[in-house]
Amino acid sequence: MIGKVLRGQRPRGLLYYLFGPGRREEHTDPHIVAGWRDPAELEPPLRPGGRRDFRQLTGLLNQPHAALGPRGLRQPVWHCVVRAAPGDPLLSDHEWAELARDIMHRTGLAPHGQDDDAIRWIAVRHAADHVHIVGTLARQDGARPRFWNDYFRVRDACQAAEERHGLRRTAPGDRTAGHRPTRAESEKARRHGRPEAPRVTLRRIVSTAAAGAASEEEFFARACWSAPG
Repeated sequence: MIGKVLRGQRPRGLLYYLFGPGRREEHTDPHIVAGWRDPAELEPPLRPGGRRDFRQLTGLLNQPHAALGPRGLRQPVWHCVVRAAPGDPLLSDHEWAELARDIMHRTGLAPHGQDDDAIRWIAVRHAADHVHIVGTLARQDGARPRFWNDYFRVRDACQAAEERHGLRRTAPGDRTAGHRPTRAESEKARRHGRPEAPRVTLRRIVSTAAAGAASEEEFFARACWSAPG
């Protein structure tokens, strides 16, 4: 299960997309499965012509941010897409709602028990394998929310859901993966006639030495032998 966090300026256009047919008519039965209020209260009603009326929902989502005035964020819309892996068992609306509430709790955007004070948010499901969480980054108590490391908190919630529902396990977001070389590092390597940045070379040498060494002494011997002169 993978979660992706995005930011935007206005919820209205995003709501039109989530409740619309999609780019290839792939959206089926879009509906709210969770939110800061009962989903039935938040569901956009149908107009006589069959189209959704988003005015009330958009107004409710925008209200806390509008109250912040100049203290508001330039991109106040927090958008999180959570998708199950191909072949995973299908989750029910209740299970997706449980995951959405856990994400909002872990990120600190809407901790459990703070529905009337934290940010306003909804979770929309319009396909079997994923859900969209949309919130406005302004608390109802008049404060700006704290959401540092929200991506890693979303990852934690996804892993908890994988274990809870027996889904395919994914790697933890523990920040241990190697970083790509910066543009400055790559350009410096080219100026010096090197085929790659030093950090890439070092990572490859260490990985090769670790894979073939049977002891600490052998690891250092292999690493030193492989290091460029």
